[in-house]
Amino acid sequence: MRIAWTAMSWFSFNMVTAKSNEPLKPEWPINVMVFKPTDDAEDIKARIKPTEDPLQEYKLNGEKKLTHNTEHHFDTKHYALLFEPGEYKDCSFEVGYYVQMAGLGKDAEGSNAARFTGAKSGPYVEALNKHMSGGSNQAVGTGLCLDTFWRSAENFSSENTQWAVSQAAPLRRVNVANELVFGDGDAYSSGGFVANSKVGGHCDYAANQQWFSRACDFKQTSGGAWSTVFAGCTGDIPQNDSSPSDNNAHVRTVEEAPEVRVEKPYVAIDTHGNYNLHVPKATRDATTGAQLDSSNDEIRPFSNVKVGKPILPMKDGEYVNHNMATYNDLIAEDEKITNDLQQALDEGKDLVLCPGIFFLTKPLVITHANQVILGLGLATLIAPQDGSPCISVKAKTAGVRIAGLMLEASKQQPESGGRASDGKSCLLSFGELDVADDAGDADNPGLISDVFTRVGGSNLDRAVSTDIMVRVHSGNVVGDNLWLWRADHVKLREGEEPNDPELPLYWQTRMWKEEDGKKIRIDECITKNALEVTGDDVKMYGLFCEHTTEHQLVWKGERGSTIFFQCELPYDVDIDFANDNFTGYYVDENVEEHTARAIGVYSNFQVYDVDASTGMQLPS
Repeated sequence: MRIAWTAMSWFSFNMVTAKSNEPLKPEWPINVMVFKPTDDAEDIKARIKPTEDPLQEYKLNGEKKLTHNTEHHFDTKHYALLFEPGEYKDCSFEVGYYVQMAGLGKDAEGSNAARFTGAKSGPYVEALNKHMSGGSNQAVGTGLCLDTFWRSAENFSSENTQWAVSQAAPLRRVNVANELVFGDGDAYSSGGFVANSKVGGHCDYAANQQWFSRACDFKQTSGGAWSTVFAGCTGDIPQNDSSPSDNNAHVRTVEEAPEVRVEKPYVAIDTHGNYNLHVPKATRDATTGAQLDSSNDEIRPFSNVKVGKPILPMKDGEYVNHNMATYNDLIAEDEKITNDLQQALDEGKDLVLCPGIFFLTKPLVITHANQVILGLGLATLIAPQDGSPCISVKAKTAGVRIAGLMLEASKQQPESGGRASDGKSCLLSFGELDVADDAGDADNPGLISDVFTRVGGSNLDRAVSTDIMVRVHSGNVVGDNLWLWRADHVKLREGEEPNDPELPLYWQTRMWKEEDGKKIRIDECITKNALEVTGDDVKMYGLFCEHTTEHQLVWKGERGSTIFFQCELPYDVDIDFANDNFTGYYVDENVEEHTARAIGVYSNFQVYDVDASTGMQLPS
């Protein structure tokens, strides 16, 4: 239980203390499971079972079937499943909501990798809710992949892998010997991401509406529906085809050699059982194909890595979900955890954040070049309630890596003194608004990788908000798989009926409601922009911006570029959205040079008849 802290203190004392070493063998919390190749496969699967999406029985043509369902869609329990290097034979398990599976090998192939052997072994994701029909669920037995969000798998080898997902569910640094399938039959899916991987057989994009692949080696590819994008990929890559015909709406976009490559940091274990943080070096030369060994990594021992642990709610010895009645109440332990994390950053340490929810009382401020904040198990940072961001990277701080995190908006207090000088709040600030000469370092760019923001979701208070989700003011920052999401649907309150009978599992967020014939503004889960870029030479590889109430993306920096952009405009705006010329991809009129490829903007206006004139607005 979270008990409100009524006498909140917003200051702390600075004490000069000697920097202490962190343990090389961290004591992981109960929601970080570490497996060894000597463990019995059935025992491994039994331990993982509670983290999987629940199974539900249904009948298809009179035959009993099982399907994973979406019951955990807005859970607050998170897990990391870590596999030491070695062979795991016939060990198959589903990766559920808020679960990360990761190998602990320094390589993703060979003897130093976590290797899953057997025709069906290793992590998988299938379509969910196959017991349902109606809406996007085409028929009983088909299921849906459109909401298999918030999960990940990385750093392993397998013989075959099924990864039927949409946004915020990356597959990274994997070696699949035979078949890799990004779907499940005819089930709808949209917005997947794979990077730095090798497929020795067939890679099937199935029914995916949109998919982005970066730095992958392919032997054979097929499938896909609307937009399939390849950047820095080698092998069987389709020809660039950006002009679909009337009878073939499938667009294929190819960027042969991206300008820069910065891979996501990862955790590995050495032969002595000590943990290291591997930080791949940026490169402008080797930007194509998979790199599955550690030859390009800076290896940092855990002696200089702070392992941050959130509060895990417990009941009768079991890990349980947070109590929603007190979810927005900060407690003394929240300030202590926040201060401990900040102290580690001030000492120059990197942070590895364990799975769970961190309720921040102030932003985590990065002032040292090359520092890393890496989340495990989709560790979630809840923004401070004074308008300040979850993370603030100070200007002219090169080489910072922010990766593997969810950033979530909070309910803002009336006195919000943490906003930027222009009065705007955000969840991540990379650089500073008032520092105009922050060019960054072209040879040591910053990185934002596998960072997923959301305004609304698990929080039952629909007054959560932020002005902009992510702001990038520094130059030479690379974005690599960002899903910046204003919730179009949120968790139902206890006993609450859904407001759209066609979508019975969730509450559909709304800006307005009709009452006694009057239109009343209610502003549920409001955010104006997903991303604002004012820095120069910023590159985005796989950018997803959705449902914000004004421009989804605002780009003001020079020489910026995006390869793959998925954007769904907000469902619930009124005609003023069109009258104010809001759009999906907005490049400021003063920008002289900008590159954008594979841009997809679409609308599904559900409440009012909105006639948006364009999905993109560029300088004339």
